[in-house]
Amino acid sequence: MKSVAVAVIRHPETGKYLLVSSAKDYGEFTGYFYPPGGRIEPGEGEEDTIRREMLEELNLVVEPVRKIAQTPGDVADQETSWWEGRIVSGEIQLSDEITQAGYFSREEMNAMQIWPATESFFREYIDIPGIMRERE
Repeated sequence: MKSVAVAVIRHPETGKYLLVSSAKDYGEFTGYFYPPGGRIEPGEGEEDTIRREMLEELNLVVEPVRKIAQTPGDVADQETSWWEGRIVSGEIQLSDEITQAGYFSREEMNAMQIWPATESFFREYIDIPGIMRERE
């Protein structure tokens, strides 16, 4: 079983969510958007994966705040750990692994190509009032 960890990051001022699109070829899902993150390496914890991937892919220092859920992924034999994350420092700079990144509202996401597991996660865990409350 492959495991990935992703960071669900909400912009503190706009309330929009950070999503990225990968440069990798994912067949029918190529170009689709999802929260940033990646594969958990052997001996690495979920929180460390989020910190590493955010720095490598987006040049952001991110602190994992709390685990929200663990769900099956869209890729066979994969599970996804969903973490609330907070940007500590940095400005978004795309690596060669990411083609696009930005903050999007739920309304904007409805008109975008979103990975099915991401859409399911948002429907089940984020579209509940107060789940991603502001943190001081």
